[in-house]
Amino acid sequence: MTLATQFFDMPIVLVSFIDDTRQWIKAQRGLPVAITETPRDISFCSVAIAQDGVMVIHDATQDQRLQTFPSVTDDPHLRFYAGAPLITPDGHKLGTFCVLDQRPREFTPQQEALLESFAAMAMDELELRRAVQDLSAMALHDSLTSLPNRSHFRQLLAQACRRADQSGEKVLVGLLDLNRFKLINDTLGHAAGDELLRQVAQRLKHSLATSDVVARMSGDEFTLLLTDVSSMQDAHNIIERVYQTFDQPFVLGQREVFIRCSIGLSSYPDNALEPETLLSQADMAMYRVKRAGGGYAFFDLNQDQGSPIEIEQLTALNHAIERDELRLVFQPIVEARTLRVAGHEALLRWERQSGTVSPETFIPLAESSGLIVPIGRWVIRQAALAVARKQVDCVSVNISALEFQQPDFVKYIETVVQEMGIQPHQLYLELTESCLLHAERYSAVIQQLFALGIYTALDDFGTGYSSLTAVAHLPVKILKIDRSFMVEIGESSVTGVKALEVLRGVVTIAKAYGLTIVAEGVETELQAQALAEVDCTYLQGYLFGRPMPLPDVLLPQEKAEAWQNWYVSTEAQPPQESRVHSGRVQTRHTVLT
Repeated sequence: MTLATQFFDMPIVLVSFIDDTRQWIKAQRGLPVAITETPRDISFCSVAIAQDGVMVIHDATQDQRLQTFPSVTDDPHLRFYAGAPLITPDGHKLGTFCVLDQRPREFTPQQEALLESFAAMAMDELELRRAVQDLSAMALHDSLTSLPNRSHFRQLLAQACRRADQSGEKVLVGLLDLNRFKLINDTLGHAAGDELLRQVAQRLKHSLATSDVVARMSGDEFTLLLTDVSSMQDAHNIIERVYQTFDQPFVLGQREVFIRCSIGLSSYPDNALEPETLLSQADMAMYRVKRAGGGYAFFDLNQDQGSPIEIEQLTALNHAIERDELRLVFQPIVEARTLRVAGHEALLRWERQSGTVSPETFIPLAESSGLIVPIGRWVIRQAALAVARKQVDCVSVNISALEFQQPDFVKYIETVVQEMGIQPHQLYLELTESCLLHAERYSAVIQQLFALGIYTALDDFGTGYSSLTAVAHLPVKILKIDRSFMVEIGESSVTGVKALEVLRGVVTIAKAYGLTIVAEGVETELQAQALAEVDCTYLQGYLFGRPMPLPDVLLPQEKAEAWQNWYVSTEAQPPQESRVHSGRVQTRHTVLT
C-alpha cells in the first residue's frame, strides 16, 4: 500500500472486495475516517468491476453514476478514482485495487498499466495465502483418517498447555495403541486394516467432547488431548468412556472384528511441563499397559522411568564416534527436467555390533541428551570430507535446532570449509520448518552463513508452520517440499489433481521469491513427470536411489540411461552428458545454487 501511494502520488489506496450486497475494505492507507465496509450500491468499486480494464474517474462530481454517492457529497469528499479489478485465475472479479484523491486528477495510460500490475501483485499474495492454507491443511491432517497428524497435535498440545497456565485446569495427554493390529493386516489385508483405522478414528472422535482432540501419530497409534480436566476422577471417567468404545465389534465388509487398545496417559502440569516430555511419559505408560495385556494407566515415576534399553542405548551412543559405529549414507538429488545428479543429502546411520539402530530411535535420544551437538559436528566434517575427496560435488546436511543455537556454530562451519579446502557453496545446511516460529532467533545466524557463501535449505516445508512470506524474510535459498505431499501426486483422482495444483501454486510463488524447489519422497515415474511439469527444480526420492554409502552412492549409468530414454519419450529435455567413474558422477555444472 505504501509503495502504491509513492508510485502514484495518491493520498488514499484501497484493496476492496465486493459481494452481493457489500463492499469490504480489506486493506487501506490514507482514509481520513475508519471504514471497513459500505453498501455495494454506493461504492465506486462495484461500478469498476462492472466494466473491463481500469476504471478512471477524473472528477466524481461530474460523473452522473457517482456524483450522489455519500463519499462524494460528504466526508471524505472524494473526487478522483482509478481502480483495477482483482481477477481470479478463472476470470471472477473479487474487487479492486484502487487509488483515490480528494481533488480532480489526470491518469495516464502508463499509470493505468502500472495499477493493473499492482492489482496482479495483490492477487498473487491472495493466491499465495490460499495455496499455503491448502498446503497447511494437507500437511496438518492424516490423509487416511482426516484426523490431525503428529505435527498438528504437537502444536495443539503446546497451545493447550499455555491456556491451562491461565485457567488452572489440567491437560491430559493420552497415547493409544491398537492391540494385535498387525494380525488384521496380515490376515485380512492392508485395505481392511485401513478401514479399521478409519472406523477407530470415528469412534474416538465421537467419544470425546468437542473441545478435546484425537490425532493419528503413525500406523495404529493415536493420541488424545483432553483439556479443561478439573480432577483426576474426571480424567478416569473420560478414559473409561474412550476404552468402552472398543466393546462393540468393528464391521469390515461382511466380517465382524473385535480389537482392544492400550492407553498410556500423562498429566500437565502434574507430571511434566514440556509437551515432548508429556508425550514421552504417555508412551512409557502405554508400553507398561501393553505388556500387561491392555487397558489404560497413568504415568508413574516409579514404574515408568527410562527403560533399561534406552539407558543402554544412551550409554552406547556416547561411545558411538570413538567406536567408529556412525556412518553417512548419501541420497541423490536430481534435476527434474534432465534427471542429472545435482547433489546429495547426507544421512546418518548407527551400526552397532548388535544391529542397525533406526534414526527414529537414536536421533531423539541424541537431541534430548545433548549428544546431537558433537554427533552433528562429526556429520558436517564427514560430509565435507566427501566433497574434498571429490566423491560428491555438493552435499546437504541436516542441522538440529540445538546445533544451530551453539554460539560457535558459524565459526565451526567456517573452520571445516577452510580445513577441507572446499568451496562454501558445496555445503548446504538443512533446517527444519519449525525455525520459522523463531525467525528472529535464526535470521542472524543464517545471515552470517550466507555471508560466508554457505546456503541454507528449509526442510520438510508444509508440515506445520508454512509461510512463504516468512521464508522470504530469511536468506534461505532452497525449499524442500515434504514427502507427505508426494503420495497422491501423479494420480488422476480429485485429491491427486488438487495436490498437484497446490504444489504448482507454491512452486510459482516460491520461485518469485528466488527460492529453489526440491520435492522429496519421489517414488514413481508419474510423480517425477508431474513435478517436472509444474516446474519443480529438483527431485529426491527412492525412484532415483536409496541412501547408500560411498562409493556406490550415485546412479548406475544404465539406470540413468533408462530414465533418459523415458524422459525423451515424454518429450522432455534429455539429460546433459555425464560420466560415471570411481563411484562419482562428473558434470559440467555444480547445481543447487
